[in-house]
Formats: sequence, structure tokens, C-alpha cells
Amino acid sequence: MDTCVSPAVRAAALKREKKAAAVLARVAGRAAAAERRAAVEAAWSDGVRNGCEAIAKTIAGVRKAMGVGKNESDPSSIVAMKEHLEMEMMIALRKKILE
Repeated sequence: MDTCVSPAVRAAALKREKKAAAVLARVAGRAAAAERRAAVEAAWSDGVRNGCEAIAKTIAGVRKAMGVGKNESDPSSIVAMKEHLEMEMMIALRKKILE
């Protein structure tokens, strides 16, 4: 049957098939990228939530050890420690999730 089809018609059909395959691959790639972005976003939000909870526990322990009352503002040392812990948490998350 292929012997009845001219080379030009066969080439045009092959070109259409390649074009359709490229469109399907592009759509599949976009879907995979969307799934990857959603997974990264979920892992990032979970990591931030868990990290913030751990930092809050650490800060509560330090406040208790320093004798800072519940309604009193944090001393500058606690504020500096909290900022340092948050920076370390973000760096660790970036290494774990995005790389």
C-alpha cells in the first residue's frame, strides 16, 4: 500500500505526525512542570510551618530561661536570635527543597 503513496504525500503525513507529537510532548511537559511546582510549593509551606513552630518553641524556652514575662517585649538578644534562626531555617529549606 505504501508503494501507491507518493513521497511528497508520505513526507507531508510524517510532518503532521511530528507536529502532533511535539504538541503532545509540550502539553505533557507543562503538566509535569505544574505538578512539580505544586509539590515544591506544598513542601515549602510545610517546611516553613514546621520551622516556625520549632523556632517558637525555642524562643519560648529562652524567654522562660531569661525570666521574660508573657506580656513583656523581647529583649534585643532574643530578637537577634530569632532573626538568626529564621535565616538558618530559610537557608536549610532552600537547600533541601529547591536544589
